Amino acid sequence: MRKLKPVLFFLLLFISLASISGVIYAFSNFAFETNPLEQIIFHIMVPTYGTGSAFVKGILVQCVILPFAVAFFLVYVIYNKTSYFEFSILDRYNFRPFLYLKKHRFLLASMFCVISLAICLYRIGFFGYIDNLTKSTTLYEDEYVDPSQIEFTFPEKKRNLIYIFLESVETSDYSYDEGGAFPENYIPELYQLAQDNITFNDNQGYYVLSDTGWTVAAMIAHTSGINLSIPIDGNSYISDSRFLVGAYSIGEILEKEGYTNELLIGSDASFGGRRDYFTQHGHYLIHDYNWSVDTGLIDYYEWWGFEDFKLFEFAKNDLLELAEKDEPFNLTLLTVDSHHMGGYTCKLCRDDYDIYSLANVFACTSRQTCEFVEWVQQQDFYENTTIIIVGDHCSMDTTWGGKMPEDYQRKVYYTIINPAEGCVPTQDRKLNTADFYPTTVASLGITWKGDRLGLGTNLFSETETLVEKYGLEELNRLASKHSRYYEKHILYGE
Repeated sequence: MRKLKPVLFFLLLFISLASISGVIYAFSNFAFETNPLEQIIFHIMVPTYGTGSAFVKGILVQCVILPFAVAFFLVYVIYNKTSYFEFSILDRYNFRPFLYLKKHRFLLASMFCVISLAICLYRIGFFGYIDNLTKSTTLYEDEYVDPSQIEFTFPEKKRNLIYIFLESVETSDYSYDEGGAFPENYIPELYQLAQDNITFNDNQGYYVLSDTGWTVAAMIAHTSGINLSIPIDGNSYISDSRFLVGAYSIGEILEKEGYTNELLIGSDASFGGRRDYFTQHGHYLIHDYNWSVDTGLIDYYEWWGFEDFKLFEFAKNDLLELAEKDEPFNLTLLTVDSHHMGGYTCKLCRDDYDIYSLANVFACTSRQTCEFVEWVQQQDFYENTTIIIVGDHCSMDTTWGGKMPEDYQRKVYYTIINPAEGCVPTQDRKLNTADFYPTTVASLGITWKGDRLGLGTNLFSETETLVEKYGLEELNRLASKHSRYYEKHILYGE
């Protein structure tokens, strides 16, 4: 028993320090939503292959190695018989805190452990998560329109689709005068692109729907009109054959009409379940980092896989090949250089801004994206192609977020380029992530009875969005709660 006491003491200290370190690491590097536990649980449940090396090293060092080293050192000091420390005040009052600590070490360590875990659970939103699980919402029963039950009518000449997800790009990156949060506009080309094309609220971005504030969840919401709510027993359905079984995505709508769907990304598609989702919902061709290595296009690993300038280079080649085929295509891209923390400075980046490295990465993303769009517009297939550009979510980089005014309402970037004839944009709209699903379908000239799909509203119609109906705060409150309909019909497809 005496030999086990140092081990028990070490475990108490390690758990305490790891909990505190984990919270500090997470909230010093990521701008989480109100309830980050949803993200944590999801990423535990799904594959993490392809995670950026910087994140793995950061978690390993700050959340494992440092707590281990400190706990080991404290155990050594406490159990070292020669350890001693005291001090006195006015040469009269002697204090021996070390002896007190040594005498009550298990009580103090246990209290420290309990307090640390309580702080950790509170900060990651554990209690709010449990509250949401125990309270049900009827949002899906009341508002969800099942796309699998809808009959879609396509135009005689089917339009191509290019959908570009820009990592963490938001309208906050504009200047104050343009509705942003900074003295300068760090994405001027993207700003002008939105000004010259379609937005539904004077180029002021869209709101993030609850549980869609990270990349995989955002992509699912954009393409299926649902948020991503995973139960604690999520492994019971997440697999290579059962991922959001009841969801019905735009990939499935297009596949049914003979489209070639392709996902092109610069990281491992398996990360976060992206491969499972896109292959199961539209049988997308997956051109990711692994594909680029297997085909001999890449023989190195950088950041999350390969750089965005390579992504756009590969996209041009893929588009030329897709355009030669008889069937229409849907190409989805996802950039990664502007991922937190700090972003990745590629060889095309300039050092124009000294506010923070991410500013220069966003500027580079802006230039590269607009150059790519200009290239597409010069191609023969452009006339019959719709381009949609969206940020996936607000930046999770707390250094970047900390440079914005505290009361600033952050929203995410978007614009629609060259939609089908007859798509007249409405104005002064309040929109969220899910609204892009039916709006994208409509932008391809596809019609159906009604103006809703999933939780989204076609913004080319006058029908109110759920943000307009409920208000953002109430909608997100409802969307974050447990839904029996969602669990039964979307998670498990019953």
